Amino acid sequence: MRSINLLSTNLMSHPTALYVDAGIQASKYFNVGTFAVLIFDYFITLEAESQWVWHRKWTFVRFMFTVSRYLPFFGIGMTFIGALRTQYYPGESCVRFGQASNVLHIICIIAAEGLLITRIYASWNSKRLLVFLLVFPIVCFVISYLISDTPLVFNSKNTTPIDIPDPGNCLFLGGRNNVFEYAALLLYELVLLCLMLYIRFSKYSNAIGQLQETFFNDSVRYMMCIMVMSSFSIILTMVPPVTWVSITDSPQIVIHSVLASRILFNLRASEGRSRINTALTDASEIQFRGDQFSTVVFDV
Repeated sequence: MRSINLLSTNLMSHPTALYVDAGIQASKYFNVGTFAVLIFDYFITLEAESQWVWHRKWTFVRFMFTVSRYLPFFGIGMTFIGALRTQYYPGESCVRFGQASNVLHIICIIAAEGLLITRIYASWNSKRLLVFLLVFPIVCFVISYLISDTPLVFNSKNTTPIDIPDPGNCLFLGGRNNVFEYAALLLYELVLLCLMLYIRFSKYSNAIGQLQETFFNDSVRYMMCIMVMSSFSIILTMVPPVTWVSITDSPQIVIHSVLASRILFNLRASEGRSRINTALTDASEIQFRGDQFSTVVFDV
């Protein structure tokens, strides 16, 4: 009897291989590759960070920069761990692990977008604009989250059963419902791009210096890149088979983190070249006024 119990216990604790096909394998490779891109970019920009960030005092901008710069290593690192998983142990559940990874991904994007919002607000210094920049994305993403669990998305995990074994939700598999979040991000960046162009050509059409030019050009490039990535994410979420959907997990986080960091470095470098600011204030917190600009510090 004892030998039978030991045998049954061994069978129950024996791991089983997770389902894998070309889509899942490609998604794993792509997410691991984007993690490598993030690490590579970090090391090639580490000198710029030490020069333009480390000696500065802690402000709201530096806090948001630190979150957008370093939290992706934890968020994408969790995705990396999920991509490397090949076995499932009986009784194991990966639901909370996946939820924690998604939360970190969202925080990374919010931090990067927070830097953009700060720069746009500084270029106009309007409280109404600040309220709009804060309320509009919240409304967009709340609506996208609410409708993501509806039948509006065909062949999604929440509306159509998928005949793929996924024990404990440990399979590296995504759902098509994220398409609404990508669409909301695309809409948000499009609105910000239009707003940025309006500010550029209505308030600073006749007078623009090196720092302002860096600010506007880099911000527009940032929004264009996010819009392109969001468009690709929508296509890759809806068109290929569902096993390919997870290929979009990490690229959004990487491009947000990389671009947000590089924009800040460029602003600080432009400030250093212009030799205008003599105090230890943040170039990303500039406030333009007509044909001149001054630096302001937000006590947040």
